[in-house]
Parts: sequence; C-alpha cells; structure tokens
Amino acid sequence: MGASNRVMKPGEVNYLWRQILQHTERFFTREALDMLQTADIRFLSYTEAIRIREPVIAITIDINNSVRPKAPYKVPFNGTELTLWNPLPPPPGDGWSNLPCTATPLWYRHEQGTLIPAWHIFANLFDLLTLREERESPRRDAHGRFTGSMSPRREDNLLEVPAFNEGVAVLVAACRGLLKENYPGFDLKGLVQPPVVVLSHDNDILRGNDVWTQAVRFLRIFQPLLKFKPPRLANFWWILRNTMYPKAYYLENLAGMVDVERMFGYTSSFYFLNGTGGRLGARSGSAIIPEAIRQIPPEWPVGIHYNYDTLLNADRFNSQLTELCRYVGRPIISGRAHYLRFDPEKSFSFLASMGIQCDESLGYSDYVGYRCGIAGPFQPYDHTSGQALPLWEVPLTMIENTLLGQYPRDPAKAFHNMLYHISRIGGAISLLIHPGLFFNPEFPETRGLYRRLLRVACQLEARGEAAVNLLPPK
Repeated sequence: MGASNRVMKPGEVNYLWRQILQHTERFFTREALDMLQTADIRFLSYTEAIRIREPVIAITIDINNSVRPKAPYKVPFNGTELTLWNPLPPPPGDGWSNLPCTATPLWYRHEQGTLIPAWHIFANLFDLLTLREERESPRRDAHGRFTGSMSPRREDNLLEVPAFNEGVAVLVAACRGLLKENYPGFDLKGLVQPPVVVLSHDNDILRGNDVWTQAVRFLRIFQPLLKFKPPRLANFWWILRNTMYPKAYYLENLAGMVDVERMFGYTSSFYFLNGTGGRLGARSGSAIIPEAIRQIPPEWPVGIHYNYDTLLNADRFNSQLTELCRYVGRPIISGRAHYLRFDPEKSFSFLASMGIQCDESLGYSDYVGYRCGIAGPFQPYDHTSGQALPLWEVPLTMIENTLLGQYPRDPAKAFHNMLYHISRIGGAISLLIHPGLFFNPEFPETRGLYRRLLRVACQLEARGEAAVNLLPPK
C-alpha cells in the first residue's frame, strides 16, 4: 500500500481522457465539450511539463501516489468549494505563479502561458475509478465488502468529495479562459447543465411476514434488556400486523413511490430480488414479483437485484436472471448487488459477461459517499485489455439508512448540500430508497423522507432519472 513510481501507460491515459470527455458531454453544454476538445492539452511527465513555454495545459501523468491522500486543501470555485489532495510541487525557476492564490492553487501558470494542474489530477482520478484503494487492501467485512470505514479517504473526511467531477469542472473552466483570454477561468457560467438525481429501489422485501423479518422483530423486543431498559413491546404489534397484512407497508408502497416520483416528473429503477431464499437471500419469494411489477409503469426500467450467492457464480446468476426475465417479459440490462457485494478485481468483467450493461452496486453500506470518487456514470477499466469494459457503472451515493445514520438531525439539508455542490460542477447523485422504508409506521424516522428529498431536488432544478436513462444510445 505504499507509493508507486511510474508514468501512466498510453492506454490508461486514453481511457481516462475518454471518461472525461463522456462525462463532459453528459453534464455540460456542447460548447464546453467543444472547448475541451479544441484546447491544446498535453499529457506529459512533470519534468517535461515544467519546460514548456507556450499557452498549453500540461497534465502530468507521473504516478507517485500512495492510497492515503496527502495534504488535502480547499479552493473556492464557481460558487462552491473544491477539495484537492496530493499536491504537485511548484515548478522551479522564474516566471511561475500560483492561481487563484499562492496558498491554495488550482494551477501553476508560467508568464508565457503554460498551465500545470497544482495537484496530481490524472493519477488521483485514475486510482479512484479503478478502485485502487480496495484492490490493494485485504480488509473486508463479514459479507466480503470493502466498506466506507475501511477507505483511507474516510480518515480525512473525503468520502463525500466527487473528485472526478471537480477535476473535470476545473479543466472545462480553464479551457474557456484560455481560449478567450489566454488565462484560466474559475467559473462555469452557462456551461454546466442542471444536476441529476439517479433514483432506484431495491425490492428485497415485499412481504413483512417472512420468518426472518419476523424473527428480527421478535429479537428486538428483548434487545433493550441488555442495557437494563424496558423491552420493546410494540414489536408484538408489528409481528401481528404483518402476519395479518403481509403486503402492508412493503409491496403496497410501490404505488406510493411511483406517485411521488410522477408528481415531480421523475423516473426510477426497480431492482427485484429472486432466486435462492433465506436470511440473506430472497425472503419474499418469486411468486409475488408479477404483482409488484404491475405497480410500476411499463416504460420504467426494471432490473435484477443480484442475489447474495450469485457473486462471481455464473450458473446461479444466469438462473436468477432467466427467472426474472420470465416474470418481467423483457430483457434485463441493469442491476445492483444484494448487500452491495462486489469484487473490485473481477465483478466488472463478470457482470459484462452476464449481459449487464448498467450496474449500480458500487456504494457504501455504512457511509454516504462517492466510492469511485465520481458522481455520475463511467465505464470501468479492464486491466487485462487496457481498455474500457462494455459496461456502465453508476455508483450509489446514498441509501436512506446511511443518510439518516450520518445526518439524523437534518438529512434533507445534508442532501441539499451535496446536490448543490454537484449543481455547481456537473454530475449526478444516486439515491436508493427501499419500499419498506418509504412509508412504514414501524420506522417513523423515514416517513416523508423521500418526498422531502425529491422536493430539494426539484428546488435545485435537478432531473430525476433511472440509471439506464443516462447511458448513451446504442
């Protein structure tokens, strides 16, 4: 997990530049994309970059990063604040200045026009998109997951920094400034599109009367006794209620979520869990799925919630997918892993081989944050071929439980702050709401939460989309 010293390979540079262009095309105006493609941008070693004496953007591609971010600092930009780390040393010699200020620079600029990013932008972004910090770490939880608490970025409170989006925003603003005034710009007025909120629902429990859910309720009756507190007798009511009305506040919430989304003009994805049953599997069984699908508008995306036991298992994955396609009546191209189980070395290529074109598994089960450092879709990098895989990853930013766990006093304000930041730099936040927590008196802390979050999104003029709607047309 130490530092590595090498120059990025041409294939790695081409891959990352392609992701930058695709991101710009999706979240910025056509003018921004044209400027990024027109500007003189070169990818060089640091030694080569500091020797240039003409108006170009010289992006260093030496990699000398450890997985632990070094020296994070903040810079005002376009009505928000960027957070950068792994700064580059100032170029030696005369004629260089730090912009916008000496203490916290975005750029090193030579008086003859050369611009060098003041932090290791390319290496940082490549490491994040290729999951370097978890590929190099043996740490995993009981479900085999790399969690937010294990990330070196967590120690520096950097999980909620969309580093990729911030890097692209800086490049776009600089290109406009260079092309118009031969001086880097620091705002994006008229260049960034409204933010996107990617909405999805994991339908892993559609009945509240399965043996495992009821057993958990029963155990929670007596949990307070361990702390010498009165037992939670109200749980007897929840057990009885879902015994008599198993679909109440679970399957019956699907129509309510659709109604709320339609009210705001939004669309979402619904992921269904079928296949193997059990405590970690499909508790509600498969027979209820056709009834659930009838609650969803036929034009809205339906995807697969990969079962717990399908991780890198082609036979089980195909069996689950085939069964679900039969219920849905159309091909399924998108999905998310149950319990967010994911192998950073193998899962991308495995999912692509299974016919999945859009995955939403890369989020944290314990924290709000950008696991890949990006707010929006990207194509994963295949280390074997040195090219992008035929798969789009739309990383999960927050689950209703992680949002409430981190920000119990005002989750809507926390959501607003993150989405506002994205509105200033371009991108998409992904939000997961479970049907059983949409409107359920057993969990009063989540009642009305989804509506409040969508209202915030609407106030910030965000579009509400299903992940597959962000993919380029085939």
